[in-house]
Amino acid sequence: MVVDWSNLPEELLNSIAVRLFSVVELKRFRSNCTSWRRSTVDIDKNTFLGRPVIHFNPIEPSETLLHDVVYRCNPGAVLSNVAFFRVTLSSSPSKGWIIKSDVDIINSRRICPVYPLSRYPLRCYSKSLNLLKVTVSKIQEAYVVLTKAKARVTAPGFQRSAHVKVKEGEDHHHGVLGIRWDGYITYWNGNVLRRLDQMGDHFSDIIVHKGVTYVLDSQGIVWCISSDLQISRFLSASVNETITNGCWGDMRFVEGCRELYVVERIPKENPQKRKDGFKLNYSMTVGFKVYKMDEELSKWVEVKTLGDKAFMMSPDTCFSVLAHEFHGCLQNSIYFTEKLWTKVFKLDNDNGSIITSNSSKSYFQMLSPSFLCNLFRKSKLLSL
Repeated sequence: MVVDWSNLPEELLNSIAVRLFSVVELKRFRSNCTSWRRSTVDIDKNTFLGRPVIHFNPIEPSETLLHDVVYRCNPGAVLSNVAFFRVTLSSSPSKGWIIKSDVDIINSRRICPVYPLSRYPLRCYSKSLNLLKVTVSKIQEAYVVLTKAKARVTAPGFQRSAHVKVKEGEDHHHGVLGIRWDGYITYWNGNVLRRLDQMGDHFSDIIVHKGVTYVLDSQGIVWCISSDLQISRFLSASVNETITNGCWGDMRFVEGCRELYVVERIPKENPQKRKDGFKLNYSMTVGFKVYKMDEELSKWVEVKTLGDKAFMMSPDTCFSVLAHEFHGCLQNSIYFTEKLWTKVFKLDNDNGSIITSNSSKSYFQMLSPSFLCNLFRKSKLLSL
């Protein structure tokens, strides 16, 4: 059945238009025909500013007494919003690259590029991106608490962070839940910083999935944090009772296609347990295991293949992409950084292998978009 798109109801066109991801896309939408333009007359461009950046006051020098332990806050800490974008050339939109930025490049056209799998900046002289030559879509975002506004150093109390809405009395307020370097969970609303009472062991990661805040502890047990900051166990079974072999801090959450996964890093040898706050001896990665949450069975099941998906393990957040949508992306794989080297692990029924960017650059094309040299005005990217 042939449909005349110009005769669609204005209410439907308006509903579609407000779901576009940028002002540029709105202009393209309006240029289709007169009826499409007329349906968007009342749309405010501010609709496309995306999720607003939360401006918290810098933490003032203070201290919180909990269980005879004084936790001090460094002054000047700020909340930063980072986002991951899929960028494609308008002339060839089927394959793209991943860009990580500290600002909303979709609407501001300003970009502060950061290497996707680290917090190291990509250096360039110009920060203007021509959105008429590329198509940009947001694929993931995260909030990080930095020690200073112009620094990329994560505050000790927020090695992993999640932006949440917390009930305080009859009101709801925005805040940040973070996992400290010692595995405890802290809450910060911009002024007050406090440590949560917790039942689990040392926590290693936090994520907001389908509106629910989950935290993962060193025993592979997943917990929930309610809107009133109460912690309860999510499933009776852990990810795997023998998953950590006495090591903690090697598991991360990954969200992909609306499903929740846990990824375990397998070290070359068992590192020493952490004692009294001292760091464990780091061991090189030899592989990964992946577990998927099965809500119907109320348990975690090991995943042997990811299909066309690839997991991106960034310090700020971990997420999934479809490999066929990116240049050189290896499907059924896990991308990560280790000692400044970018690597990819091919998940292949317990017979996986690790490939480095030094040995095969083709698998890492999506992380280093060379086309930026042509789109940045008077700019030049320096290789890491």
